[in-house]
Amino acid sequence: MTKESKVHPYIEWAKSRLDEMDATLSTFQGKVEELGGDARVKAKTALSDMQVQRDAFKDFFDKNLESAESVWEAQASKLKKEWKSFEDEVETYVKSTKNNAEQYEAAFTARADAQVKAWQEMMNTAFAAAAKFPEERKAEFDDAVTKMKSEADAAEKRLAAMKKAGQESWSSLDAALSDSRKAFDKATEDMQKAFKRALK
Repeated sequence: MTKESKVHPYIEWAKSRLDEMDATLSTFQGKVEELGGDARVKAKTALSDMQVQRDAFKDFFDKNLESAESVWEAQASKLKKEWKSFEDEVETYVKSTKNNAEQYEAAFTARADAQVKAWQEMMNTAFAAAAKFPEERKAEFDDAVTKMKSEADAAEKRLAAMKKAGQESWSSLDAALSDSRKAFDKATEDMQKAFKRALK
């Protein structure tokens, strides 16, 4: 049985954010030309800034994927600031579109899909890790996996409901994404703690 957790909260956090960055960029790149005049110029500037931030984030991710948890912990606040900067540029892009519902609903859908994918990948990792424990040490870990599955299902339902509702404000859609991220981060941390307890 491995002594290293396969459920690494910092890596899972960064990977889920990177997937959202990619989904956001892909959506906006496909829609920026639909904007006219000054809105297009502002949106392209925000898009360019988002791309630079995403590339720097991915560079750190790729270089440190195999690094110890302590390396990620030391860089966590920096990565969170970079994520915040990316989110600020998303806000700038949305504002530049003059709250074009089609633009931000497409971005929400892409980002929600990326979050659901992150939850699914996390569940797969958790189930694979749980299967490696001997029966007498699995109970607590299995409880954490079950709780995570429940959280994942609830997050997916909330995001799906927001997608179906349509015509929500960007702030409502953004709040739903933020709530799902918080639940994902907590579930990842809880899973890591359960894994460490089961290794004792």
